[in-house]
Amino acid sequence: TLNSIENEFGSTNSVSFAVEINPEYTGSDEVRDVRDPRVIQYTDQLSELALHTDNVIDVTGPASVLKSINGGLLPQSSREIQELANKNGLLDRYISKDYTLALVTIRTTDDVDLSKLEPELEKILQQVLKPPGITANLAGSVMESQKMQTAIAPDMAKTSLYSLVGILIIVLVLFRSIKYGFTPMTTIIFGTLWTMGYVGLIQMGMSSQTSGVTSMIMGIGIDFGIQLVTRYRLELQNLSTLNENHPRFQLGPREAMEVTLNNVIIPMLTTTLAALIGFQAMSLGRLTFLGDMGTMMSYGVAASMIAAITIVPAIILIIDTVNMKNIYKKLMNRFEVKT
Repeated sequence: TLNSIENEFGSTNSVSFAVEINPEYTGSDEVRDVRDPRVIQYTDQLSELALHTDNVIDVTGPASVLKSINGGLLPQSSREIQELANKNGLLDRYISKDYTLALVTIRTTDDVDLSKLEPELEKILQQVLKPPGITANLAGSVMESQKMQTAIAPDMAKTSLYSLVGILIIVLVLFRSIKYGFTPMTTIIFGTLWTMGYVGLIQMGMSSQTSGVTSMIMGIGIDFGIQLVTRYRLELQNLSTLNENHPRFQLGPREAMEVTLNNVIIPMLTTTLAALIGFQAMSLGRLTFLGDMGTMMSYGVAASMIAAITIVPAIILIIDTVNMKNIYKKLMNRFEVKT
């Protein structure tokens, strides 16, 4: 029903300017009641500027309510404001019962770009001169989600870095080889990059609940890389034994990788399918963020599996078959300046 209404009539978001009294000195002329004419005039200026911002549909607040019940004019005294407030209960929607907080509500279109709207509204708050004794900030669930997005970014970077370093240490200890230790890491590097890129492409977005998905994708995805590298090293040992017993064969890394892929693709596909079923089952509940988390992790597992059977084998074969020293010598000889 909600989707049908949005498709037919469109939907809106709501942002607010929160004006709160904050006197610093006792006995001063600072504002101590948001029904003060100076505060009403201040909210009126905020409303007028916000109304001319892109994607803003409507702005309502104490000033607009008082204008509507006072013939389009702002009252000039506190007593007049209090009398009008007592006659009409609409003002209670925008002024708290203890008269310490006033709200200016801004309705925007549903497709508004919050990353652009936030600095525009912040600029308005900086431009309009505040009466003494008050503070003004952005409020509302929409701005809260935008602030959350801003706060999530450094946390995601930190947790992802810690996960990457921790996994790298474990893999290096497991394989006791720098070459085979770093190679499986390409699974989660490419898998995570592809996943986050696709999530951004479809504009799925991140939330505080799904901010830990990257670390979970790394923890699950590294298994594909470890499985392939382990099986490849085992096949190399088997080929070495075979070459010793049958010198005429002389099989190498390419044949070892071919055998490896033939033996690991089916188990990997089975593991991936089982994981996808489990993660997609998370969307069957009523909590939407669990569904989003399951979908993102499904993308991550699928991307990691694809990286494990494409990127990792290519890197391993390049490392094991290409003589980097000879390439380096050729490059140095080519660019060497002859005297």
